[in-house]
Amino acid sequence: MSCNFTSQNRTHRRHSRRGGISRPVLILLVLLIGAGAFGGYSLLAGRSNEPAFDPILAEVIQGEFVSKVLDQGEIESSANVELRCEVKARNGETTVLKTTQEGSQVGEGDFLVQLDATSFEKELETQNVAVATAQTRLIQAETVLETAKASEREYIEGVLVEALQTIENEIYDADSQIITAEQELEQSISVYEHSEKLHSKGFITNRQLTADKFAVEKAEIAIKKASNLLKLSESKKRVLMEVTKKKELTRLKADIRAAEVDLSSQQKSLDVELKKIKDINAMIDRCTIVVPEGVSGQVVFAKESSRRGNDWVLEEGATVRENQVLVRLPDQNKMQVKALINEQNITQIQRGMPASIQVDALDGTQLKGVVTKVNQYAESKGWFGSNVRKYAVFIKILDPPQSLKPGMNASVSIQSRFEQDVLQVPIQTVYSVQKKSFCLVKNGEDFETREVEIDGNNSKMILVRSGLTKGEQLVMNPGLHKDRMDLPDVQADPRIELAEGEMLAAKDGKSAGGLTPVSGSTDGPQSGRPSGGGRSGGGGMAAGIMSKYDTNKDEVIDKAEMASLEERSKGFVSRADANKDGKVTKAELTKMAADMSSQRGGGRGGPGGSGGGRGRPGTAPENPSASGQTGGGTP
Repeated sequence: MSCNFTSQNRTHRRHSRRGGISRPVLILLVLLIGAGAFGGYSLLAGRSNEPAFDPILAEVIQGEFVSKVLDQGEIESSANVELRCEVKARNGETTVLKTTQEGSQVGEGDFLVQLDATSFEKELETQNVAVATAQTRLIQAETVLETAKASEREYIEGVLVEALQTIENEIYDADSQIITAEQELEQSISVYEHSEKLHSKGFITNRQLTADKFAVEKAEIAIKKASNLLKLSESKKRVLMEVTKKKELTRLKADIRAAEVDLSSQQKSLDVELKKIKDINAMIDRCTIVVPEGVSGQVVFAKESSRRGNDWVLEEGATVRENQVLVRLPDQNKMQVKALINEQNITQIQRGMPASIQVDALDGTQLKGVVTKVNQYAESKGWFGSNVRKYAVFIKILDPPQSLKPGMNASVSIQSRFEQDVLQVPIQTVYSVQKKSFCLVKNGEDFETREVEIDGNNSKMILVRSGLTKGEQLVMNPGLHKDRMDLPDVQADPRIELAEGEMLAAKDGKSAGGLTPVSGSTDGPQSGRPSGGGRSGGGGMAAGIMSKYDTNKDEVIDKAEMASLEERSKGFVSRADANKDGKVTKAELTKMAADMSSQRGGGRGGPGGSGGGRGRPGTAPENPSASGQTGGGTP
């Protein structure tokens, strides 16, 4: 009986599996349906509770636009009387022995600085001896000159006159002798003629006749001798006046000129020595520095900072060099601020711009000023200076107070721009994409993207030239809601194009292979191999090679032209000679470059275009900083 009951239960379970769903499965289905219904309800409920788009808004205003440049500066006088070290020390430096008190009020003739004059005083003693020696030499030169002049006068008035008179006496004697001899000759002739008559009649002997004839001959000889003496005296007179006088006067005048030159030289030497004494005395006087005539003011000691960070201050024991500023006496009625402006702001500043000055030591007293000078060159940044260069700007202080002193720190606010009745928006409302600016403007219940033209900012407000109207509402930080903005696609940076001739003209632009890269090649000059792959297909490089080495411009590089090539270039061009005729055409060069480019994989561009890496062609980078977007910041 029990067996029948068991078989009936098994039959019932089999019918239950075949004809319906078991209870556990049914329970599971009910739970799944309930969970789905609950999830749907929750989703609908969540959507119904999602808040509407309600951003922070700012209004477009219209009014005055003021842009300022803020920086720090130092008070100084624009009319300083600078007292410098005028001492020319032999070793280049002089020691400070004593100074007046800094900050004291001084007037004309008051003591300021005493420098060490010991070396000059010793030099003065030596120089006095040099002056005495120079004076002695000058006296000797004067004596020599006077002696030379006296010798000339002695010759002209004495020696020459005496010699001339002696010769003239000789001439007179010769003339007298000639006259006497002529008279004796006449008498001798008369006697001889009478003796001849007597001898012919036999009254006198031959001896007497011969004696009378000899007397005639003797008189003739006396005449000749006297004539010779006369000629000799006349010749001596001529030589004396034409030769000897000129020679002696030339010598004497030369002695005088030499003496004059020596005297002038000795006088100049004495003047030099005297000038040295004067200079030394001046150096001694300049070692004591006092307030100049007509000057007064408050004493400010000069301070200097070297590039190595060492500071120099005027004090007792300090060493100073020639022309170094020691003391300044500023005019307190002419004060200015020297401010160092960063290079990014210096182009905004011009002469004549108004400025506001706040002096720290005067409890923040506000002073008015005007820019008077903008340096064109940056200040030296020193060894440890920042990379940011700074330019000096000078601001004249209008109506400076008497309590204002040089060296005080000041904050300067220079009004670089002022415009009336212009549209302005907060700087956080503008979103920039590359060179364009956009705002998210509320239009009723919707929001629209609008391009605007901006014209500068003052770090708080942006000046708007067009695109907005007064009173419109703008979304703050629109970069957070780019999904609601209609922005243009970001354009990739344009390729830099260079003409083929511009590349070839650069003498230092050769690659390691000796070939000059040209526009269109993908391998730069550092690649070490001929370029020509990529976009140009080898044509650009072939044109460059032909332009450079085809000297006769026949579109063929012949053997003569190939001989002038560099070794590595010659190897490349030779390999391009496909038909081995010893000449290379442009077509052969183009094919050679294209083959090399294909072997390298078509250049460096790779998939996605030149420089595009593995990205999609034409896609812009997602990084806002790379695309020029500024995320609601300053355009």
